[in-house]
Amino acid sequence: MLVLLDSNILFSALISPRGFPARIVRTWQDGRFHLLTCQHQIDEIREASRNPRFRALFQRHQVGAMLNHLYGATVWPEPLPRKHEAADPTDNYLLDLIAAAQPDYAITGDKRSGLLQLDALGRTKILKASTFCTEVLHL
Repeated sequence: MLVLLDSNILFSALISPRGFPARIVRTWQDGRFHLLTCQHQIDEIREASRNPRFRALFQRHQVGAMLNHLYGATVWPEPLPRKHEAADPTDNYLLDLIAAAQPDYAITGDKRSGLLQLDALGRTKILKASTFCTEVLHL
């Protein structure tokens, strides 16, 4: 199973180690599914982690460890074909990555981007973290 995690899921896992996003990340690290990412997402996480507002929520070494783990995931080659527009333009690359790689699932918590309203893109089901945990991972 190939899964794309929105950056907000990865950050949420760092902020709240007992929440659904953290359970998903631990399940990935335990090898129960393959994670899909791209260099754009890795750069986005690196840049966001430098924001003083985020730095107050977690320690730098936590972000460094997460980035190191992401390089062990399936990293889609750049450039992505630019075909989609999300309600939040910073999430356009997620739609493009979903269309190009066709993961089984895309997990997001971002209501502003409009991803959750899609339900699916191609064969990819777009779910909230809680739904993915309970209905797919059975956690």
